[in-house]
Amino acid sequence: MSRTARTRTRLGATSRGSEAPTAVPVGWVAGCATAEAVGMTAAALAARAADPLSGGVVGSSLALAFIVLGGLVEGTALGVIQAVLLGRVLPRLRRRRYAAVTVLVAGLGWAAASAPGALAGDSGGESPSLLLVLPGAAALGVLMGALLGAAQAWSLRGAVSHPWRWLTANAVAWAPAMAVIFLGATTPGASWPLQAVLGLAVLTGVIAGAVLGLVTSWFLPSLGGTSVTGRVVLWRLARPRPGRLADRVVGLEVRGRRTGRRYRFPVEYAVDGDALVVVPGHPQAKTWWRNLGSGTPVAVLRSGAWSPAEASVLRPADAGYETARATYLLGHRRLRLPDDQPVVRVVPSAAVGNGGERNDVVL
Repeated sequence: MSRTARTRTRLGATSRGSEAPTAVPVGWVAGCATAEAVGMTAAALAARAADPLSGGVVGSSLALAFIVLGGLVEGTALGVIQAVLLGRVLPRLRRRRYAAVTVLVAGLGWAAASAPGALAGDSGGESPSLLLVLPGAAALGVLMGALLGAAQAWSLRGAVSHPWRWLTANAVAWAPAMAVIFLGATTPGASWPLQAVLGLAVLTGVIAGAVLGLVTSWFLPSLGGTSVTGRVVLWRLARPRPGRLADRVVGLEVRGRRTGRRYRFPVEYAVDGDALVVVPGHPQAKTWWRNLGSGTPVAVLRSGAWSPAEASVLRPADAGYETARATYLLGHRRLRLPDDQPVVRVVPSAAVGNGGERNDVVL
């Protein structure tokens, strides 16, 4: 196996028979944990160095400089490590741009969030309750995560099919990660020795980074393939008892004509005798159905298992089109289809093999 293939597997591969990741992408999680450990250590050192400097114009300016420097170290560590890991499997990723925007948003954002508290010094008042601090930290994580995700998604354009899903990934991931960071940052007292402060900073960074890596790892495959929601639906359909969801949704596996990759995603259907009728929503924007012709081998996830089938695209001039279209509309009475809407008729076929390489993850 090549180095790129090994990295691809570590960052987000799924097993052949599963619809959700079955193995933690260790490389990605370890990279995020390392970056945050470095960042938290730098931030702790900056805060300790800035503490005695607070007060007066010169002292406050020096303290702010230390805090900004600590934030930039955090942003640089996260940006460089993530850019290197993603760049190994995304040849078209602009690594320097990705790292740069991460430094600016994550680094300066962290510094801006830390500066008021650090520059205020110890007022001697009672610290706010964790019941207030942690929800506030989570809310800040959502905001900063969305900003960071948007900046990184801008850098991912052209490298993946769905870069803006990275915005949601970061907003979701940074909420718990920021709560962990604030918990660790507010725990040490003024009497703590530097060694203890740094040890807690490393531990906090490792935990926060691992949380960040675990949550975002669920979104990594979605940047180039089926969305997280779609993968959850497939996972439910693969269960022995999928519930009423299976009455209207099946999983479909289609192989790309040019790439040879196999993609799995959920689709709504209607029953037409022994066949299933599927309508590609917004066909001008969708490409999966263009890989089908007449009797193209596919696979269908129904009754908790994948089975081989044959799929044919029917257009208005084709025999059987009107029947298939009417069958689908009968089960979806509120739906309105354009006159030139293509439909796909899927017929189970035990003669169709299901070999070949699966590619749930385009990364």
